Amino acid sequence: MPKFRKPRASRHRLVSTGTLALLCGLLALLLAPDVMTPAALAKTRRAAKPAVAAKAQKVDTTPADEPVQRFLTLLANKRATQAELRKVEDQLERAKKLQPDGLQGAKAGFFLARVQEEQAQRSGLKADWFKAAESFGEYLKQFPKHVLAADAHVRRGTIRLTQLSNAEGAQDDAQAVLRDFPRSSRVNAARKLARLAGKALGSGKAAEARAEAAAERSRGPGDKALLMDIRPKNQGASSRVVLDLDQQVRFKYQLLESSSGKDEHNRVYMDLLRTQIGPTIVEDTHLGDGGLLKSIRASQREADTVRVVFDFADLKDYKVQTLDNPFRIVLDAYAGPNFKPNAKESPKESHKAAAKEPQAPTFTEPSPSRKRMAADLVEQLGLSVRTIMIDAGHGGKDPGARGYGLVEKDVNLRMALILGKILKSRGFNVIYTRTSDVFLALEERTAMANAKKADLFLSVHCNAHTDPAMSGLETYSLNLARTPDAVRVAARENSVSDKNISDLQMILTDLMLTSKIKESVDLAHGVHRRGLANVRRVWTVADHGNREAPFYVLMGAKMPSALLEIGYITNKTEAARLNNDAYLRTLSRGIADGVKAYKDQIERYASKK
Repeated sequence: MPKFRKPRASRHRLVSTGTLALLCGLLALLLAPDVMTPAALAKTRRAAKPAVAAKAQKVDTTPADEPVQRFLTLLANKRATQAELRKVEDQLERAKKLQPDGLQGAKAGFFLARVQEEQAQRSGLKADWFKAAESFGEYLKQFPKHVLAADAHVRRGTIRLTQLSNAEGAQDDAQAVLRDFPRSSRVNAARKLARLAGKALGSGKAAEARAEAAAERSRGPGDKALLMDIRPKNQGASSRVVLDLDQQVRFKYQLLESSSGKDEHNRVYMDLLRTQIGPTIVEDTHLGDGGLLKSIRASQREADTVRVVFDFADLKDYKVQTLDNPFRIVLDAYAGPNFKPNAKESPKESHKAAAKEPQAPTFTEPSPSRKRMAADLVEQLGLSVRTIMIDAGHGGKDPGARGYGLVEKDVNLRMALILGKILKSRGFNVIYTRTSDVFLALEERTAMANAKKADLFLSVHCNAHTDPAMSGLETYSLNLARTPDAVRVAARENSVSDKNISDLQMILTDLMLTSKIKESVDLAHGVHRRGLANVRRVWTVADHGNREAPFYVLMGAKMPSALLEIGYITNKTEAARLNNDAYLRTLSRGIADGVKAYKDQIERYASKK
């Protein structure tokens, strides 16, 4: 019987199965190579590191470094376009927000201004130059002693002089470098800037000498101050002298007996302690313009004391006050009843002075008309209201407050011109402290009003607060500050700190004896009440009432005066209103109504028959 054997798989079938297994293994290797090899594992670990690092480092501690390096590279390659500069500007603005303080904040602030300076050079637009100058100013305000501060002063000063027609600001920047950074590599550039700015101001040699003196003196807290300039100004029957010093000093002053032995006191001396006389001071100055102030003599009386003597023609009263930023001493003098303009004045000028100066009252036969006699009396006593001086606060290098794209100095000027136009339509003679974007020192504003013999003085300002919800109107007259808010507003408008207001109030207690405090309160009350009522017909406005505070800009005014805070520029709603001429006109009409009511009140006796 035949044997049956178990069948065997064919050799070809076994090969096919083995081949299939081999192919599957190779496919697996191809699909997962990183898992199978050590090199793949290392690669996976390297790829995971950035994610871990990013998770650990949540805040960039050096946000300014990269955009600064990018900017320097663009400058080195000399191929920076406006688009590239705008990109770097955005990066620096973000870096400044991330690190506002410390070295990163200083670096971001300085180079942000530098980028904007480069953009202005390419565009040539005045707005871009303003932007760059303001950015340098913000950096200098926050980091006044930073290693790049000297360079920032020179750059801003150059922009001010060559692009913004602000030679005075350029001179201030140059002197800041020479005074505060005498060993800086930018000293030579600052000296050149000082010479050019001085020539632009018409006093190149004096400016250069002052700058050189500041460069040679790197003073410490115990060093002597420097009397840099004496600025006299005769204004008819009054005079004002401003002493400019490079730091705050202690001083004393007193009336001197007449050298002729007569019972008259027409000489005042002032001793500046721990002070040296500057190289540009003329020791003996005779004014010779026929005004109240005849001459000034300045000398180094002792090693550390400068004496300044003021000779007047007929002195009735005088006041002394100090101002800060920069420090200066202001002497206001007023003539007595016997003062007459000197014969050296031209006949034309004498005639004008006689027409403008109030004459000493003479007693004549009464007029038959009671009304005419009363009107004459009102005019002789200075109780009429014909001429109003409007002061647009801030200006030029002093921008005031900012908010929501507005700058206070611009809003103040718009409001002043609108208010002036409305007052003119009501029959008043209106004059202005400024009608363009120029800088005026605080002490010059009331001096202008006194010289022009204005009957009222109105200073226009916008308010500001750290709380963006704060809004409303308030009106101030000159007096002691009675509330913390009044202290805050006075400190901001005076450009001093809150703690300096207490010193100012001590000075004011003396000034109050001769200032028209009561009349100013009445004026402020009237314009505030009428202005608020007129605006409230259309808009909802908060009322902060009438307040009193010691404002430099109101000191020395010989007429009733008030300071108008027409709204908070830091409040979004009121900023929009302040940018609206319809709102400013409505408020101005109300203020004009208040002025008219005040005029009617003080002239009421003239209307009686």
